[in-house]
Amino acid sequence: MKNRAVLLAAGAFTVVYFALDLNRLYALRYGADLGTYAQTLMNLQHGSSWNFGEWRPHFQVHDSWALALLAPLLWFFPSAELLLLVQVVAIALAAIVLAAFAVEIGVDRRVAALLGIAFLLTPSAQGLAYDNFSENVFVPLLAFSGALMVRRRALLPALAISALLLGLKEDEIFFVAWFGAACALFWDRRLGIAIVALAAINGAGFVIFEALHHVQPHDPGYTLLPHDPVGVLGLLLFLLLPFAFAPLAIGWKRLLLGLPLLAEILFMAPWTYEPSRIGSHYTAPLLAAAALAAAAGLQVRPGLAKAMVPLGLVATLFFNDTVLHVARWPYIVDWSAYAHAIALREGTRAATIPRDQEGVWAVAAVNPRMRLAQTPGANAVFCPAYDRDAAAFFSSLGIGARQSPRLCGGVPVAPNVPTPSPFP
Repeated sequence: MKNRAVLLAAGAFTVVYFALDLNRLYALRYGADLGTYAQTLMNLQHGSSWNFGEWRPHFQVHDSWALALLAPLLWFFPSAELLLLVQVVAIALAAIVLAAFAVEIGVDRRVAALLGIAFLLTPSAQGLAYDNFSENVFVPLLAFSGALMVRRRALLPALAISALLLGLKEDEIFFVAWFGAACALFWDRRLGIAIVALAAINGAGFVIFEALHHVQPHDPGYTLLPHDPVGVLGLLLFLLLPFAFAPLAIGWKRLLLGLPLLAEILFMAPWTYEPSRIGSHYTAPLLAAAALAAAAGLQVRPGLAKAMVPLGLVATLFFNDTVLHVARWPYIVDWSAYAHAIALREGTRAATIPRDQEGVWAVAAVNPRMRLAQTPGANAVFCPAYDRDAAAFFSSLGIGARQSPRLCGGVPVAPNVPTPSPFP
């Protein structure tokens, strides 16, 4: 087994989830964020982070300057598909680096390989690979890489990786500073202080940038009382399950290091969608911390590794936010609707896409002329989340009795359910 098993698992993960992402994209089921980031990166070739998803420059919304490194890729290959491939590969590579970190701290290579595979089976990792593109998709890869460099006391690589992590989103400033302080106290004083100083510089720069532009970051609200505590308990259960609860083996004192990451989710007020959703990009920092804690836990109880893959498969099949879940099927693509989105992407005229047609925006937004309206269309209809009709799915592949189901966003629906127009 060993390293080859992790490489094979990462390769299989990339193929499966890129295919599922493409199915979702072609069915026009992606949300606004995918188009927002695509248009932001495309406009950077003109020196602006403006996009018509947020109707303002993205760098005024989030401290995401590190994303500018992706811009040249999109200039050469202007398509949403590229961002989907990048996000899947980022998660797959994170599993390889996690296994390398486990070996670095003394975990047996076979056990480390199982840990890397378990990471890929977490609903959180799969949610990151299947959800809208987000800066947080790079958090596990950079966190694992940074931990590896800190373990090796490699000052310059650790600082370079920390800088990239700080440049993903403003909440990472607090997390990096927190773990930098822990590093200074318990591992390497010089390295830890340098990381904290780097976080302070990045944070001050973002505050000054926002003040100069008279704007505020697009942050969620917080409450003094926990929001959806039952949901958070479920999140913790399904986060730890694929790791066979190995993080708990490190002891409660070390587990306290993860409290700020949990508190961000626990005290977040309702915003956009439930923060307790296991596949949400909000869980990326907590996922990274749990995976690193699992590596440390396997030092104490390596026998837990035997249960990781079976428990990970249970989590994947029954507690997943993605289509890779029992009784869910890929979307049925309406190719005429997708062709219209492509025509908008390739067109030379400006167009405004209603807010309820975010899937069209996700495809077409690499064209800077495309705008996403701030309100839904007058006849907006919102479709079911997943296709649960096995017969309709296989029929779309030419298998079984032929039928032409009525579709709503790629999901077969009853004849009396109105189908929204896929066109703006």
